[in-house]
Amino acid sequence: MVRFSKKYIQKIIFYPFLGIFIVSCSLGTSFKYNEIRSFKGTLIPELSNEPILIEKISTELIKSEQKRIPLNLPLNLLNYSPDSYKVGIGDVLFIYVYGETERLSAALARGAAINPIFEKIVRDDGSIFYPNAGILDVGGKTVEEIRLLLTDALSNVLNNPQVDVSVSEFRSQRVVVSGGFENVGSVPVTTVPQTLNEVIANANPFGENGNRSIGDLTSVKFTREGYTYDIDYEYLSRNSQIQNYIYVKHGDVIHLPDNSQNQVHVIGEASNPVSISLQRKNIPLSVALAQAKGLNQSTSRGKDVYILRPKDFEGKPRIFKSDMSSPSGYLVAGEFNLQSQDIVFIGTAGVTSWSRFINQVLPFTDFINSSEDTNIIN
Repeated sequence: MVRFSKKYIQKIIFYPFLGIFIVSCSLGTSFKYNEIRSFKGTLIPELSNEPILIEKISTELIKSEQKRIPLNLPLNLLNYSPDSYKVGIGDVLFIYVYGETERLSAALARGAAINPIFEKIVRDDGSIFYPNAGILDVGGKTVEEIRLLLTDALSNVLNNPQVDVSVSEFRSQRVVVSGGFENVGSVPVTTVPQTLNEVIANANPFGENGNRSIGDLTSVKFTREGYTYDIDYEYLSRNSQIQNYIYVKHGDVIHLPDNSQNQVHVIGEASNPVSISLQRKNIPLSVALAQAKGLNQSTSRGKDVYILRPKDFEGKPRIFKSDMSSPSGYLVAGEFNLQSQDIVFIGTAGVTSWSRFINQVLPFTDFINSSEDTNIIN
């Protein structure tokens, strides 16, 4: 008796539907979906009355795509504005006091060495002890509030005390950086607000040699107050209107995930069908085709190059079509960036048999787990 596993059933469902989709695209018809289901990233389409329009890649389309703001950049992150730094447990305060008292004047007259500089660590209860001022509750106060508090306390023993307070070591508030960054660990929150872009850049996401990332920069995990957001660092770093307005705060966690699955796939009538790992940025369509050694001149149809995108920034599947039969098509393709998990399918010059299509798709679809698909029981 032969028992088919769930993965095997998924495969025999996926490939016929994907084949129908490609054939319908080649015939110039609209492919209609009812639902897009995901099995380890694989698209399983179902027929319905809702068509997914095939979008022709053009200069206008590329410009409109560059202006889009992905939904994984939530407004509540953009709207957060950091307050003045609040001193906390473990912070080290640097205190410098100028003033005159009879005792101090007498000591100076005798030539005594007076050191009015003190560094104080904020205790577990949020307090510090300062000579002649006693125990002061400084936890949760700004540097300016502490300066005024200490000035008032010293006014009992000093004439017109001049006090300067700053934080020499920031220990109470941290942002955690983990994953594929070169510099992982905790980053102190200081009196100078830091943006997400600055923290990521300082953590060095490009590795020791500075030109290759081992992490997925298109999906940096940013966790705040129990919620995790996917941040496209490549998008963030090239948009000056946004990158300077996302600030980090105490408790944030920034994780750079592994990019081993961050790939695009070129299949169909390519000279060398290939899966390409994305590194620092999204790869242009023209570069992906070049890595696949171009279109097969004998069997390909340059007018039928399709890009199947499982989901865009809004979580919706999209289909693009590029005409690579002319030099202008290659120029436009150089400006169109592929995203992780995109599938580039190069159509055939003639009618493709079903078995040939299956043979082309199988080696380059790593979305479905390649573990054992059937269990044969004698």
